[in-house]
Amino acid sequence: MSKNKLLRQNISIPQLTGYSAAALVGMSIIFSAFCFAMDIRPVFSSSTGLFKHEFITVNKKVSMLSNFKSNKNVFSRKEIEEIENQEVVKSVSFFTPCRYEVKAYTDPSGNIPAFGTEMFFESVPDRLLDGAGTDWKWNEDSKFIPVIIPRGYLALYNFGFAGSRGLPQISENIVKKVRFKVLIAGQGRREEFTGGIVGFSDYLNTILVPDDFMKWANNKFGTEAKADTYSRLIVEVKNPADPAIAEFFAKKDYDINENKGEQGKLSYFLKLLIIIVLTVGCLVMLPAIGLMLLSINLLVYKNQTTLGNLILLGYRRTKLAQPYNVLVLALNVGVGVLSFVISLFARDVYRPKLSALGVESLSSGVWITAAFALIFVALVTSLDVLWIRSKIKGLKIPAKG
Repeated sequence: MSKNKLLRQNISIPQLTGYSAAALVGMSIIFSAFCFAMDIRPVFSSSTGLFKHEFITVNKKVSMLSNFKSNKNVFSRKEIEEIENQEVVKSVSFFTPCRYEVKAYTDPSGNIPAFGTEMFFESVPDRLLDGAGTDWKWNEDSKFIPVIIPRGYLALYNFGFAGSRGLPQISENIVKKVRFKVLIAGQGRREEFTGGIVGFSDYLNTILVPDDFMKWANNKFGTEAKADTYSRLIVEVKNPADPAIAEFFAKKDYDINENKGEQGKLSYFLKLLIIIVLTVGCLVMLPAIGLMLLSINLLVYKNQTTLGNLILLGYRRTKLAQPYNVLVLALNVGVGVLSFVISLFARDVYRPKLSALGVESLSSGVWITAAFALIFVALVTSLDVLWIRSKIKGLKIPAKG
């Protein structure tokens, strides 16, 4: 009988089957949850102007008294400090409005209709914006102004204005290629720039330009304005699902961006759900790994006489461990591949649901999950191999007669 056949005696098929089944369930859950997390990355970090963290916009409610008191809806320094001191608040930033005239117009070109309009700009600290890309920059030598607009503006054009005038609808990619003229005037000065839309915002109902440009333009063209007057705030919160947030702002009779708040809650719970699913998968894997280690322990114990005799015959311990190493490698690779295939089937199930919600799964998510699965299987196999090596290395050899 060959060495390998001797060493494979006493292998428990039920134990290996139990390990394979438990590992299959655990790895399938882990790989599917990881793949889902990779696919929904656009929800957490989008290239269309989403925020890096959890922010809400805050402003005072407009009432009839606002018509008679110009600074009625401006936040005082005391009110801002009160918001900053709340336990649920991490930081407070501000919208900076333009204090100059802005006009935008285009020349008719291809499918893009000519338009001209008066408009406005606002800015927020650039650190708050995520996904604006490398185009979101400006310096005094540049004549190009990057702009982020609300996605709703494009929807109004496509489904309202364009439909009523018989004009073609325009996609986001086409809009980003359009360039238009921007005329800025104030303080007896006029200057023309080229503008272009580089992103879209789902939560800010305003037209954003880089903060550096806003500071420069307000300084050169802007009228005098009272310092430290802010009518809208951007508040970063610790946990968007915390009911204390809504309670505080309701008590102060402030308006908050409800859509962003609800989206933030959904985002928070989605992250929490992914963590819970990954934890469940790991908890299923732990008993499976424990079962494999126990099986190895029993296998070595049952074969200790055979192993001892082979060692006395001159076989190296590392050589004797090879059949067991090959066995756990084959099991783990087989289970890992099958688990990855199951995660791909799960992906085909949830992808249409994500598309219906406007979230396009990233193709790179599959490859990242494949790399993660490879690393995960390698770690589990390494643990098994180290356990086998330690057990055979610690095997006591019977004394020669």
